[in-house]
Amino acid sequence: MQKKDFPTIRLCNVAVHDISLNDAVETALSPRPSPCFVATPNALMLDACRRDTDSAELLSRATLSLPDGAGVLLAAKKQKTPLGGRVAGIDFGEALLARAARDGLRVFLLGGRDGVAQRAAEQLTARFDGLVIAGTYWGYFNRDGEDDRTVCSVIRACRTDVLLVCLGFPLQERWIVSHLHQLDGIRVVAGLGGSLDVWSGDIGRAPRLLSRIGLEWAWRMLLQPKRLRQLPAIVRFIVK
Repeated sequence: MQKKDFPTIRLCNVAVHDISLNDAVETALSPRPSPCFVATPNALMLDACRRDTDSAELLSRATLSLPDGAGVLLAAKKQKTPLGGRVAGIDFGEALLARAARDGLRVFLLGGRDGVAQRAAEQLTARFDGLVIAGTYWGYFNRDGEDDRTVCSVIRACRTDVLLVCLGFPLQERWIVSHLHQLDGIRVVAGLGGSLDVWSGDIGRAPRLLSRIGLEWAWRMLLQPKRLRQLPAIVRFIVK
């Protein structure tokens, strides 16, 4: 594929790419000297970036920044820089996994509680014929010291091509940014939040109708009431 430059807009001090799902996967896998860092900012993340320069700085380091969520599209429209459409992080992840299965790329899953990444690996390899999950590691490791060095060593030893980091924002972005220099040889590093919980079958994804009308966040709150504490931030982001 010939390299393309896709337009970006700025939301809450963060550049967001106006790009389709298919083009996002192609761009992420395009040859480059260092890993492609993919971020998937949603309304909660952008609200944090509006109030916290450190959060905005983390997302500004992304090679590719995908508009995840109806709130992002609404914010772009309100500032008269509309985006062509939403690219949900989990949809990007699944499209990337399908491509990895087709091309024989090795995938590593990092994140989740004990056993979640392994259950996700089992479900995904059954779903995508030929997919190679080279390794998994849970997300509650000590990110300082020997435990962290072990994670990096395991990822490299697995000859990883695609690394999906599911620690939640901003932990996953902070970990990715601080470890990019140790991930030479990896083609794509993507922060995908709670995707492993869905892929493992622990959490059901919203019905297609709710996703289509931008209410996937409400479905997640219904299944995980602890997420209700995020509601004020979502409302604040939408109304501002």
